[in-house]
Amino acid sequence: MNQRKCPVCGEDVIGRADKIFCSDPCRTFYNNALERRRRQRNELQVKKIRRCLAALERSDAKFLLRILALISQVFKILSTFAYSRKRRL
Repeated sequence: MNQRKCPVCGEDVIGRADKIFCSDPCRTFYNNALERRRRQRNELQVKKIRRCLAALERSDAKFLLRILALISQVFKILSTFAYSRKRRL
């Protein structure tokens, strides 16, 4: 029989055939780390967008800023629907 190892601590996984982690703390740690990486990636994208918007403000492109604000609101709404749908699966 093939021994499975926990991806977090490396200990043997005992139990069901589809079990991935050896314990609840390992599972929680792994999922929190994934969420932390996702959040950091989003923060980097937001920083880039803010820098671009600051450059647009300096160039007096107020009309373009309003359009970009509307587009970002639409994407925010769409992403919340996509996120909630993804979580249900």
